[in-house]
Amino acid sequence: MGEPKTSAELGEEQAFNCEDEANAIINDVKAHVAEICISSKLASDATQIYLNIRTIESATCCVQVTSRGFKIVSSQYDTIDEDPRISALLRNGQNQEEDEQEEIFETPYALLDKISPRYVESFGNQLCQQLRQLQQMRTEFHEEDEEEEEEE
Repeated sequence: MGEPKTSAELGEEQAFNCEDEANAIINDVKAHVAEICISSKLASDATQIYLNIRTIESATCCVQVTSRGFKIVSSQYDTIDEDPRISALLRNGQNQEEDEQEEIFETPYALLDKISPRYVESFGNQLCQQLRQLQQMRTEFHEEDEEEEEEE
């Protein structure tokens, strides 16, 4: 057994690295959006970072990423709407309940699923392609095994 960890060491383990998280998100979803990048105009810090996203359908938004999740803060790049009702109106063209205005998504996939119908299609197509490749590899591997058995 090792030494007990100090509270400072525990805090470091639980630290949320926004820039690393943002880069991982970008790499995960870039094939399923038209554009995604870290905002160069909005200040990021140890607790939050902002992403600009343009969906396949060409809708734009600015998303705040924190340890709590992903929240759309504007329908424009590099912008935080001052009134959440304005961003709700811009996103959906209608007024929404207070709870929905502050909707925080647990994952970037949940956020994209909500704002981009073609994201689901793109993700599904990529998954099917990967499954076909796996099936082809398994078939080729099985054929090689049969050839080796015939030679023996």
